[in-house]
Amino acid sequence: MRDLYTSFTGASAAWKQLEMISNNVANVNTQGFREQRQHFELVGQTSVKSSGTTFSTQDGELETDNIATHLALRGDGFFALADGSATRDGSFRLDAEGTLVTNDGTAVLTEGGPIRLDPGEQLMVSPDGKVTGSLSGEIGRLEIVQLAKATPLGGGRWSGTATPVQDINVVQGAREGSNVDAMRAMVDLIEASRFFEAQEKVMQTSDEMQGRLNRIKG
Repeated sequence: MRDLYTSFTGASAAWKQLEMISNNVANVNTQGFREQRQHFELVGQTSVKSSGTTFSTQDGELETDNIATHLALRGDGFFALADGSATRDGSFRLDAEGTLVTNDGTAVLTEGGPIRLDPGEQLMVSPDGKVTGSLSGEIGRLEIVQLAKATPLGGGRWSGTATPVQDINVVQGAREGSNVDAMRAMVDLIEASRFFEAQEKVMQTSDEMQGRLNRIKG
């Protein structure tokens, strides 16, 4: 039974790893996606359990498209949004009222509030995050934050305890791609699959041996 429990914990850990890596692979083309990493710890001498997850802070590939409302970050930080969440996906646009928003209409924030332009104005964003309208002049500085205990909300959104970031670079006319290394992720997926299969076979063997022992005792 000890062998069965040990292999079961190993299989459970491998399954969590498989789920995490599969999600990374599925988001290899998602704008601003951050690669998730699973960590494990040894329990006793033979068992393992998940000790939590972290996210890679490495920049994703810069995808230049020269669209003025598209912004990318270089460095560890997130764009702050009006609903209290944050994102690395800089696929922004101007809505009917001239407010800079995400694809689903959530306002992007400066340190003083949302960004609004008058009709016909051109948006300009400097590398240090200062936002200027071609007619309005300086509007404010983008609110860029770091997140403690960052938690993905789905759809490229994150939550966490936000603190302002000063040392970061903003690139206008570009978006950040996923930071998942597709080749490495596929290798990790194969290794995790093989480990899960090995633990599964150990469980099957242990169960068969236990069954034989019970028949002998009977």
